[in-house]
Order: sequence, then C-alpha cells, then structure tokens
Amino acid sequence: MKNLSATLLLISTACLSPAATYGPSKVIPPKPVSEFRAAWVATVANIDWPSKKGLSTAEQKAELIAILDRAAQLKLNAIIFQVRPACDAMYQSSLEPWSEYLTGVEGQPPAPFYDPLAFAIEEAHQRGLELHAWFNPYRARHLSAKSPIPASHISKTRPQRRAGLFTERRHGCRQTLRH
Repeated sequence: MKNLSATLLLISTACLSPAATYGPSKVIPPKPVSEFRAAWVATVANIDWPSKKGLSTAEQKAELIAILDRAAQLKLNAIIFQVRPACDAMYQSSLEPWSEYLTGVEGQPPAPFYDPLAFAIEEAHQRGLELHAWFNPYRARHLSAKSPIPASHISKTRPQRRAGLFTERRHGCRQTLRH
C-alpha cells in the first residue's frame, strides 16, 4: 500500500508540474522574405525525371530544362529535386552508386559524363529558381529497381543495416544515422 501511495503521489505531481502544462508560445517568428512556391521532381522509378531509364545525356538534360522552364513559367521560385532515391545518387558520390534511374544500370554513370545535380543547380539558378536537394535517407532499394545491385551499394557493403529484402534502412541504428 505504501508503494501504491508513493506511485500515485509521483504521477499526480508529474501531471501538475509546469512542464506538463501547455501555453501558447510567446515567440514571434520573423516575416518570410518571400513565398516558397515549389515543385517536387521525383526521380525514383522515373516518376518525373528522367522519363525513362537509359536516355542519352542530351535527352536527360533537355527533359530537365523543360521542367525548369515550366517551373519558371508558372512563377515558381524553387525546385525540390530528388537526388538520392534509394541509397543511390543522381550525382557523383564516393558513398553511393549512380542511380539506375539514369542509365538503367545501377552504379553506371551517364555517358557522356555529366553530374545531373550540378547541371540542375546551374540551370535552376539561370532561371531564378532555388534548387533544394531531396534525400531519401532510409530506402535501400525500390521495388521498381531491376538492375543487379553493385558491390558499392549499402545492401552489399553493410548488409547488417538492412531491415528487409529491399525496403528501408534501419533508421534507429546509430551507424545509419551517422552515414
């Protein structure tokens, strides 16, 4: 009975403490400099760009320019560009292999070589658009992926970090968070 009384006292004290009460914030955020009018450009499974795997460098660039031109025409001021769809990269990386959604083969760079992220940043800025890089930090492989997994892919270099056959990386794992 003594333990029960102590437990109830502890619970009632915690519930009545100032930390457990809510009050509106007195902090007034600064006024925004401008509206954020953006479009998402998804690259996983070739949802938005590139329209299909294996396009030439010139075709990929032309498609991206068309997306950026349309964003500028619509008076958007930002693009949110998916650069890391599934532990792969739409940019040159020493950590992740090239995305198969560019060439059709995971780990294979575009030929002739270019860095799609650097190109997107340059072209977006020429149109007065911000470019925000969108990283998917947990998905190790998308179900639409068909090419063999390269030796540099995290599912091969760190198989203990996989939560499932393709699915998501273990986001609670300290090593995953540091990666």
